[in-house]
Amino acid sequence: MVAEGNTMTRAGPPKPNRRKFLVASLAGAATSPALPGWAAPRRRGRLDRSAYDRYVHLMNAGDPRFAEYYADDIKFIMQIRGKASVLDFYARQRPYLKESLEVLFFCSDATGAAAEVRSEMRCIQDCDDASVFGRALKKGEVQRTHGYMLYVLNAQGKIAEIKAPPPEILQPWRMEAG
Repeated sequence: MVAEGNTMTRAGPPKPNRRKFLVASLAGAATSPALPGWAAPRRRGRLDRSAYDRYVHLMNAGDPRFAEYYADDIKFIMQIRGKASVLDFYARQRPYLKESLEVLFFCSDATGAAAEVRSEMRCIQDCDDASVFGRALKKGEVQRTHGYMLYVLNAQGKIAEIKAPPPEILQPWRMEAG
């Protein structure tokens, strides 16, 4: 350090230009051969925010095209396996339940995605079959939950697995005016 008046300045060579250094480094890396044993990463599809919003829109509308986002052998929450089984699960619910998801947070990369969601499940027709929801439901009953969803993508960018901890029950089933 060299004193100049009331300030101290750095003696020696000037600081390198970071931008020029990064550009030169990246250019060199792009032209260098791959190291042995280092394979280029496989490209995967991506479940970006616009694709996820479309998926949620289809789910909320009860449109079975939501399953286009799934791998044929998907591992679904609640131990449901396979795209056909997921569609059967929702087909049993849809006559009785209207479910809507609200996305509070979403992030993704080439291998998967995570979302924080709020859900409302509204019984739209009496259901006496306790095997569908764990208990009989009456038209007008509503439950609200908050939870986190993790999506694992396969090499084709399809959802291969959906994981989720049990949701937080914000409001247990209760009658509400529709």
